[in-house]
Amino acid sequence: MGEFIVYETDERMFFLKKQLEGLRPLVNTHIFAPNLVLSAERLDNVREGETLVCGKLDEGAETLAQCKKLRVCRMLADEKFQAANARLTAEGALGIIIGHSMLSLEHMRVLVIGFGRTGAAVCRILDRLGVATDVATGASPRPAGAFAHRVTTASSADLSLYDVIVNTVPDKVISDDRALAMRHDAVYIDLASKPGLNLAMLKNLGLDAEIYPAVPAKCSPESAAAAMKEYILEVTA
Repeated sequence: MGEFIVYETDERMFFLKKQLEGLRPLVNTHIFAPNLVLSAERLDNVREGETLVCGKLDEGAETLAQCKKLRVCRMLADEKFQAANARLTAEGALGIIIGHSMLSLEHMRVLVIGFGRTGAAVCRILDRLGVATDVATGASPRPAGAFAHRVTTASSADLSLYDVIVNTVPDKVISDDRALAMRHDAVYIDLASKPGLNLAMLKNLGLDAEIYPAVPAKCSPESAAAAMKEYILEVTA
């Protein structure tokens, strides 16, 4: 029998290690946080034929994994895990909204940019709470229309209308000129792996603008660990 080897890079991984105590996989299984892009150096302690559970590998790590004949289990390619992670991210985003805005949920107007898994999860939770929410998406407006008061695009949305803007698209979707239309008291929350606009510019102007990577690890680490554990036990059974 092998062991679960958890690399504790955040609080979520600390909880995961505790949750896996007493359980044994067939072969040594190395587990990294799903938000990390692993380099070849990260795989130094992984021996030939062992199992690797992770989010993504860079090109060097991909080559090394093949050379070592590792079994690579990619959490971010699993639909069930992605859905759970999106729900936890949406809950965390709600906490950030409440913590940063001076308005109640009843009185604020929110724009969610992107309607993938995370964007849809954010819209669902805001809709359940009766928050006035618009969606900016380049996809078909019909799915987003079930949760949004209005469906628009990132390039045409009037940013001056919103108290809170939540981006879920990992690309620059708002130009510097358009970002200047945001109100000085607006809150900009970026949940994507790359910011959707020029964060430094907004911060220099005094706006509350920030990118929030790995929200589940920070806002609900124990539940985030439980979602990881469920995936890990399925792929290592």
